Amino acid sequence: MSNLIARLKSPLALIIGGLMVLRLITAARAGLVPDESYYWLWAQHPAAGYYDHPPMVAWWIAAFTAISDAALLVRLPFVLSFAALSWLMFDAARVMFNDAVARRTLLWLNACLLLSVGSVIATPDPPSVLMWACGLWALARLQTSGRGIWWLAFGLFAGLGVEAKYTNLFLGLGVLAWFALDKPARRWLLTPWPWLGAVIAGAAMAPNLIWNAQHDWLTFAKQFGRIEAGHFTVKYLIEFLVSQPLLLNPFIAVFVGLGVATWIRTRNDSRLALLVALPLPLLAYMLIHVFHDRIQGNWPAPIYPGLVLLAAAAADGTEKLRKARAWAAPFGIGISVIVLAYLALGPLGPQLPGAAGLSQGWDTVSNAVAARQAETGAGWIATTDYNTQGELSYHLPEHPVIGMAERDRYQWPAPANLTRRRALIVTAAGDTPDLTRCFSDLKDLGTVSRLKKPGRKSDFQLHTGLLKSSECETD
Repeated sequence: MSNLIARLKSPLALIIGGLMVLRLITAARAGLVPDESYYWLWAQHPAAGYYDHPPMVAWWIAAFTAISDAALLVRLPFVLSFAALSWLMFDAARVMFNDAVARRTLLWLNACLLLSVGSVIATPDPPSVLMWACGLWALARLQTSGRGIWWLAFGLFAGLGVEAKYTNLFLGLGVLAWFALDKPARRWLLTPWPWLGAVIAGAAMAPNLIWNAQHDWLTFAKQFGRIEAGHFTVKYLIEFLVSQPLLLNPFIAVFVGLGVATWIRTRNDSRLALLVALPLPLLAYMLIHVFHDRIQGNWPAPIYPGLVLLAAAAADGTEKLRKARAWAAPFGIGISVIVLAYLALGPLGPQLPGAAGLSQGWDTVSNAVAARQAETGAGWIATTDYNTQGELSYHLPEHPVIGMAERDRYQWPAPANLTRRRALIVTAAGDTPDLTRCFSDLKDLGTVSRLKKPGRKSDFQLHTGLLKSSECETD
């Protein structure tokens, strides 16, 4: 890290440092969105696997919240991961190209909208991105040093990436694409190094594989069930083609295209071959998937650092697209600052409807739920969706909060004797579960809202009732 700081020019260091401080302020002040509180709930029950994803997101949160569950500590490892990502990509760019490309890579990482803002949110994406970047860094070192031992480091990071998100399986396929596109790279297949790296990768991903084997391959069924082909449609294609350049940064995306075009034209630069090949399998899968279902904007996030490096290299020493090169950083950093500053306002910011306001008002609804629980003498709180389950669990840690839907999400034991105590049931206004299936003696307690302006995504219906069976699950 000291080498990075020494090589940075003063204005660049101020920009990078200022953005990191802003991320830390935002991480401390913004309320947790439901996914974050859900992953925090995982961290209260450490395991080698969970229903939705592999466990690394929970491991990171658990490591930093041993003393306090403050929002800053929940998010701190994810913010710090961006600092580690910056060093890795700076060093990879420096050893593959030169200091100018390294500085531009670092600047453009901060101008990449999804990475710059997304590192503040505690989700599986920052660990996934970091492990993929570690793998790319190891390959950059391998390519420039010719030392096979870097395959062992690559194998470790590739395997750990699968502990973060199954998307990282495509990193290994990316290496196969590199072998296919770059003849000099294929010489490694005649050595033991990549095969030893594969063994290390298998060992690194083993904890989650063993957990899944013990739980009927629960996470695999959840994630790989997305692959099932639905009806052919083109309605998601335009959304994907527009959203990805915007999330990357449209000016950076221009130079990604230039870098790919340069490699296609010359085919003699192994450095470009590596950067072009690694993302290809993941992009190929998504271009198939998009004709059957929506591609969520964050899914391609692991390939973004490599694309930024490719773009920074393509922009080096050329006068082509000079204006695009000049505008890339101001555009991306400017928008990042606006978004982070708005989130940093926390409760002082304007309340937004719908998905834009998902982090707001959960303390309000939690306080209302706790008050109703005390008034009714309810012994525990029941929820019927994982968003509400996570948020109420986070804001009311002393109250038993039990999810009554999709019970596979909660692989830890529920408190005993739930059927003997009245429950306070909290359902999102947009859901209409059949409460009579699991509860008797139901009483309607009205609604509470997270926001001043009621709405389907901010209102909650409250009931009390008696649970018929501890094994019951609402639908």
